Amino acid sequence: MASIIVKFNGIWRLYLGIERASMDADDLDAALSRIDKEYSVRLEENFKQRGVKLQKSILDYSYVVLNGKNTKTLKERSLRDGDVLDLFIAVPGG
Repeated sequence: MASIIVKFNGIWRLYLGIERASMDADDLDAALSRIDKEYSVRLEENFKQRGVKLQKSILDYSYVVLNGKNTKTLKERSLRDGDVLDLFIAVPGG
């Protein structure tokens, strides 16, 4: 099990009220699952207070980067101690 840092960037930092968190996870998929469980509810509640209904996971609205690399293109899904997982709000456009 690896000990990693999760950074919430941009608007996620504002809406979640947290800049970073430490967590232990066996692999990338386990880390993402834990982020979904722990932070999607907090985000949904925060949006609800602002009159916005959020029906998806925080991950559905995020661009996720592991040590500077897009997680959607990674073939290797294992984690090592000290890895940094960054979440940015996904912004459509070109």
